[in-house]
Amino acid sequence: MREGRKRAARAVDVLQEVAGQSYPMLLLKLGVPKWTPVGEEALQKIVPGKNATAALVICDADGNAKAMSGWLSEPRAKECSKLLEQKGVPMFRGEVKLPI
Repeated sequence: MREGRKRAARAVDVLQEVAGQSYPMLLLKLGVPKWTPVGEEALQKIVPGKNATAALVICDADGNAKAMSGWLSEPRAKECSKLLEQKGVPMFRGEVKLPI
């Protein structure tokens, strides 16, 4: 649990640098019977919202969301995504696992 908390906190820090207020999501992997911390990998995904909004998520290689930004306009989310990519955070192509 402690390691998952550290990994999520690092993801929040990275996300806040580009997208502003961000929140920790998962500390443990979803769908794994043992308590397993989220992975060390940092990948990003834009999650569409309502009314032309979107949020940015940083997840591990299995799609477990470690951090999520607040809701942004779609253009702002895309802009922040490009900034994350410039910082070396590649896109995640799969389905993101969120605690909601």
